[in-house]
Amino acid sequence: MARKAFITVDAEGMPYIVGRHHLSPGDRLFSELREIMTKISYHVASELLKRGFTEVVLADSHAAMINIDPFKAPRGVKVVRGFPRPLAMIAGAEGAQAAYMLGYHTSQQEGGVLGHTYAGRIIQAVEINGVKASEYLLNAYALGELGIPVAMVAGDSILGSEVDRHTPWAVFYPLKDPLSAFAAASPSIEELLEGLSRAVAESVEKLGHGELKPLVPPEDLEFIVEFKRPYYADVASLFPCVERLDGVTVKLTCGSFMDRYKMLEGLVIASFGLERG
Repeated sequence: MARKAFITVDAEGMPYIVGRHHLSPGDRLFSELREIMTKISYHVASELLKRGFTEVVLADSHAAMINIDPFKAPRGVKVVRGFPRPLAMIAGAEGAQAAYMLGYHTSQQEGGVLGHTYAGRIIQAVEINGVKASEYLLNAYALGELGIPVAMVAGDSILGSEVDRHTPWAVFYPLKDPLSAFAAASPSIEELLEGLSRAVAESVEKLGHGELKPLVPPEDLEFIVEFKRPYYADVASLFPCVERLDGVTVKLTCGSFMDRYKMLEGLVIASFGLERG
C-alpha cells in the first residue's frame, strides 16, 4: 500500500540561522543556510522512507523557495521548488497521510529568532478568530482542510507551546533556543540529527496508533490581515471578498480557509510588486 509523507521546509527556525545575512541568495552566509536546510530536510526524508513511507514530497518553502540542493535528494523524494506556486508552503501535500514542518518559527508577536508571518516586510500580523497566527498555524489549518494531520514540527523552541496548544498530537523537536531576535543556541548537528530521528520514529508510531488528526479550520471563520503600510491595504482593497477595516487592516470575507489562504498569497505577491515598482 502506497504511503505518502509531506515535508514543508522553512529557514528561520533552522539551527544556527540567526540573521538576515543568511536568508537569500547573494547574502554572504546563504551557503550556510543552504547546507543546513539540505542536510536536515533530507535526513528527515530518509528517516520517513526507512519507516515505511513509499513517497516523500519535500516542499522548499522559504522566500524564493530555491534553497535546498536538489542534487542531494535521496531516491524516493520529490522536491518542490519555486515561487509563486499553488498552495505556497504546502504545495504538493495533497494525498499525504502525514505532514512534517521543518525550520518553522514564531510570529513576530511571539518573539523568537527572525519571527514573522508569511512575508515579514509586508505583513504585521495575521489573525484567525482572534488568535495571532504563525506560519505553522496557517499551514496546519490549510493541511487540515485537505484532511492531512501535522505529525511533527521542528524549529524555534518558542514555537513548541503553540504546537502543544493547537496540535497536541504532533511531536515537537526544538532546533534552537532563542537568545534574542538575532541570536540563538543550538546543539551540534550530530545531536540534532539523532534527535530528529527519534522524533520521526515517535511520529510514525503515533500515526500507526491513530493518534494524529487534521486541524480543522473554524466553521465561523474570521481571517484578518494587518499590513505594515497603508498602501499594501490599498492594493488589497482592490480584490473581491476583501473588507477594509482601517488604514492597514483588512478582513478576507468569503470562501473556505484554503480560498483565503490562497488570497493571502495573492495579496503578498501584489504588494511585493508595488514595492518593487
